[in-house]
Amino acid sequence: MSNTHGDRSPQDGQSPQPVDPYGPRDPYGRPANPYGRPDYQPPQYPYGGFQQQQPVQQQPVQQQPVQQVPVYPPVREPAPRPDQDPPTIGRAWRWAWGAFGTSWGTWVLMSLVLGVAQVAVILLASPSTLEGLMNATDQTAVDAAQAAGQTLEAKALGAAGTAVSFLLQALLYAGALAATRTRRVRFRDFFLLRGLGGLVGYALVAGVIGFVSTAVPLVGGLIQVVCTLLLLAVPFLLLKGEGFGRALAGGVGLVLSHFGTALAVFAIFAGLALASIFTCGLGLVVVAPAMLLVGAYLVQRWTGEPVQS
Repeated sequence: MSNTHGDRSPQDGQSPQPVDPYGPRDPYGRPANPYGRPDYQPPQYPYGGFQQQQPVQQQPVQQQPVQQVPVYPPVREPAPRPDQDPPTIGRAWRWAWGAFGTSWGTWVLMSLVLGVAQVAVILLASPSTLEGLMNATDQTAVDAAQAAGQTLEAKALGAAGTAVSFLLQALLYAGALAATRTRRVRFRDFFLLRGLGGLVGYALVAGVIGFVSTAVPLVGGLIQVVCTLLLLAVPFLLLKGEGFGRALAGGVGLVLSHFGTALAVFAIFAGLALASIFTCGLGLVVVAPAMLLVGAYLVQRWTGEPVQS
């Protein structure tokens, strides 16, 4: 009896045959089940034998958060703070040198230009002095020039030169006062002249004082020193916009209220000015701005206004 399952029974005397994993075979020896295992069922594909592919659902791409680069504000210099300490010569001196060093190039240039202009004005207003300098080797010419310089007309012309010289110096006063507000000065700060009418009036007063100092021997020099000391604060008050009369009275009052400090500042300036003779006057391009800055600091603090440190 044939084995329908393709199993071959061992004949007597023959070894048993291994079970065919592919199941029964056809007469030609090919497996009846071409897919291998007898229990294998081929897949059923609809729609003409092709498997319909399911649409692949794409997962939403998660965007990586963009890393924000931190933006730092630009580094700025610390804003100047108001100096409200009690005004002393030491504080005024330290502040003045600090303010001068902050804009030293501007100060030196302006002092040099205005100094040359002042010397030119004084020489033009004193022809006898100019003639004596040009004929320094001729003693007769020098004596004649000195005699010509003693006339009232020559002294009046010299006083006019002193007045014009102060108007040029007022530019440095303006720069010193501007430094108390901003510490660093620019060229335009020297030309912001408030109270120009009052400055012209003060220039006339300075011219009169200069005339008296040359017209009255000995006493005239003392009068000039005293008046210069008492009027120390007046130009700064004029540049702050105060009227001429009020600035004149207020300036004298400030100096008298702080007479010891004002006298010490005046003495320091006079000593440094004399010492600058050994530098042929070039030291004044540093000494003059520094002392004007000292004066501006003291006047601002005496009037109760802060100074930017």
